[in-house]
Amino acid sequence: MIDACEIDVRLRKKQHELEIRASKLSEELTRYNIEVSKDSEDRAQQLENEEVAEAIAQETQQELQQIKHAILRLKQGQYQVCELCQQSIEPERLLALPYTALCASCANEQ
Repeated sequence: MIDACEIDVRLRKKQHELEIRASKLSEELTRYNIEVSKDSEDRAQQLENEEVAEAIAQETQQELQQIKHAILRLKQGQYQVCELCQQSIEPERLLALPYTALCASCANEQ
């Protein structure tokens, strides 16, 4: 059986970690925009690093939104209910992916 308090703590801990990561990535991207190299090789590397940082920042924001949505679903008593088929989400799936909103069957269909 899933302990709602334990899940809430796990989700909020992950949310905090992601917010810290997002903040650091934002600072890094700001630095890239300020520090523009004149050397073409350095600039190419800088652009590549910036693209990687932007991709990671975007993934972090997506995961953060999923975490926030899971916390809301937990508060509403819908945490263990699949958003597509309205069946129960498997407890082992929720333990592995605490922010999932879909059961394994619906997730595999997407």
